[in-house]
Amino acid sequence: MTDIINNQPVFLVASVRTGSTLLRLMLDSHPNIVNPGECDFLFDQVSDDGTPPDVDRYREWLKFDRIFLGKKLDVDPTMNYAGLMDSFVNQMQQHDSVIVMNVHRHFFRIPKIFPRAKYIHLIRDGRDVARSCIGMGWVGNVYYGIDTWRDAETAWEKLKDTLHPSQYMEIKYEDLLEDVELGLGQICQFLGVAYSESMMDYASKSTYSLPDKRLSYQWKTKYNRRELSLVESKVGDMLLSRGYELSGVFAYGPSLIEKAELYVQNKWFRIRRQVSAYGFSLFLQYYLARKLGISQWERALKAKINAANAKMLK
Repeated sequence: MTDIINNQPVFLVASVRTGSTLLRLMLDSHPNIVNPGECDFLFDQVSDDGTPPDVDRYREWLKFDRIFLGKKLDVDPTMNYAGLMDSFVNQMQQHDSVIVMNVHRHFFRIPKIFPRAKYIHLIRDGRDVARSCIGMGWVGNVYYGIDTWRDAETAWEKLKDTLHPSQYMEIKYEDLLEDVELGLGQICQFLGVAYSESMMDYASKSTYSLPDKRLSYQWKTKYNRRELSLVESKVGDMLLSRGYELSGVFAYGPSLIEKAELYVQNKWFRIRRQVSAYGFSLFLQYYLARKLGISQWERALKAKINAANAKMLK
């Protein structure tokens, strides 16, 4: 069996809604690259200091993780956590292919498990990420939506500080849309494979369209001035450090009253979206099961929620 841990697996690390699925499809269409998609289940149960989870509890947790279940991977009951990690990656890898796995959070935990890993950091303007999170039903306003991007970028900064420059590359989503062949060529060079025109065949094999430059910098037309002010009061410096221009509006945070209004708006929006997606009965039952700590009931309801989520995803 190939020792993945010693052969430098590659992780595509990015906030959600950055175009990571689009890039995954492109990479997976290369004859010498395999990208099995999201693999956060490898690290979600690892502590921030790198302590692995209890392997029995981890195996039980996997039974209800939608992303893991979709991979249809075998779980060897005799393996410890490190052995399972090696086994999962080997099962997802194809013979003589470079494997690239998408991870959206807790990036700084990865080196504790894969100390020689390499990284592709995909960046997108956080203001577009925040709006996209609303469209997914995860948040009710951009003030909360920007936290998803900020948390991911903070995790990247923490990881980047520990890496040698040869271990990572960074690419902007907007630059990739502007010149796809150039961007993919740079990624292929980093991975040690030749660029292949087949990388653009993904559009004929998925629901994703060919790259559209109009998807860049949508915040310029879809934000109002107060939204820009709120978001840039939180992440203005972070946007600038990544080469993104600010809007020019005066950035200031919410008053106590406005902050309370944003909180209630966000909470109510999420409740309405969940009730719409799962039905009131399932939503209420799952809420009660979690509040009451009835794990068996919660797990049974989680399976139903996973099924509903799978139907809604593109």
